[in-house]
Amino acid sequence: MSPILQCLQQSTTMMSRRKILLLVLGCSTISLLIHQGSQLSWYPKLFPLSCPPLRESPPRAKHTAVAFLKTHKTAGTTVQNILFRFAERHNLTVALPHPSCEHQFCYPRNFSAHFVHPATRPPHMLASHLRFDRAELERLMPPDTVYVTILREPAAMFESLFSYYNQYCPAFRRVPNASLEAFLRAPEAYYRPGEHFAMFAHNTLAYDLGGDNERSPRDDAAYLAGLIRQVEEVFSLVMIAEYFDESLVLLRRLLPTTEACLKLAMPEVQYSNYLLRKQKRRGGVRSRPEPVLDNPPPRPIRALPRISQGT
Repeated sequence: MSPILQCLQQSTTMMSRRKILLLVLGCSTISLLIHQGSQLSWYPKLFPLSCPPLRESPPRAKHTAVAFLKTHKTAGTTVQNILFRFAERHNLTVALPHPSCEHQFCYPRNFSAHFVHPATRPPHMLASHLRFDRAELERLMPPDTVYVTILREPAAMFESLFSYYNQYCPAFRRVPNASLEAFLRAPEAYYRPGEHFAMFAHNTLAYDLGGDNERSPRDDAAYLAGLIRQVEEVFSLVMIAEYFDESLVLLRRLLPTTEACLKLAMPEVQYSNYLLRKQKRRGGVRSRPEPVLDNPPPRPIRALPRISQGT
């Protein structure tokens, strides 16, 4: 065979081998793509930049009637945000305060159903600050309502209260140099029962739960034991701020709440206003002057600097 023919034959053999190699690589690549197809995408959705779209039919919740007693300086605002989003997700009506009460149900007055905005009645859910009154809440909420609250270790909570309400609670204002240590050395020198916001200086949790914060457990242990029994009887879940993650798991099991990414950054007051507008539109309520309550309470505190854990 001539050298030219040998060279052509060798070239043909090399080209055939390359084609075979390319064919094998191509088939392997296609097989890998088919095998991994469920995890790959042909368009840039691997790293979503926003919340996932809502499904048309959300999973049915175990309970859609919920009353959350939002206590002070216990991470209650975080729980409130979750419940507000849960309510919107399931198209539930949220009880919101009457305008004269601003964003709280006329706290520190005892709760009354009259403090609820008429556009948000009858409600499925309630989650704004109030002083607990079982009879009034049962008159307002559906019969199958589940009651939830959150508590915090009292010493840590009081330190947060002292910092947050230092300029608004008279007992705290009397303390020289706003010193917590000075208050704790002689609290009776600064505390006056019956003053506005006096409850922040003495047994705040007992007051929020509807109890008598002037009853000392040292002098009347039976009363405190009775208050604890009432809490255990009424509330299906008592969350603990120091065990917040575990409390959220229990809350999910109680409801279950599946929200993860809906308007979570919107603050309490703005989100309350947003819900009010939405529920007015849904109920066809036209704008009209709101009735004025008899003897409206002092206007609650607004725009305080948040120094420590959320309310």
